[in-house]
Amino acid sequence: MRRISTSMTVWHKRAFPAIWFGLLAVYFFFAVRHRPLQLVPVALAPALMLFGFFVMRAYVWDLADEVLDDGDRLVVRKGALEQALFLRDVVEVRITRNSDPTRLTLVLAAPGVLGDKIVFAPAFAAASLVPFSRHPLAKELEDRIATLKNNR
Repeated sequence: MRRISTSMTVWHKRAFPAIWFGLLAVYFFFAVRHRPLQLVPVALAPALMLFGFFVMRAYVWDLADEVLDDGDRLVVRKGALEQALFLRDVVEVRITRNSDPTRLTLVLAAPGVLGDKIVFAPAFAAASLVPFSRHPLAKELEDRIATLKNNR
């Protein structure tokens, strides 16, 4: 099986949020201890924590941990859950390139253990840096899905 998701998912989902919230907690601690107490530095840390929470919830925490390509099916792991899905059951392939990490969404015909959408960060491909071009993995999956559906 070939891994098609990035190996950096752990960084995006676990390490970066821990650093983000940890540094803001330290900042908040020192802002509260500073005398005279100033409102803006004290309010800034919770505001940035709230902003970071909503951004990470929307763009990072829903990512699958690992996606493996096994021919006509994909094996998706997210936490303790694992789902095998056949490519013929994928209705649409969406790519969001203007976020970090790049997000590839597979919309399923019927919901599975992980829901009706599988979202993961694809492995880096140099061809994905070409502006206004289709991401190579998204194109590959679309072509394979079309082939499978046409050969039914």
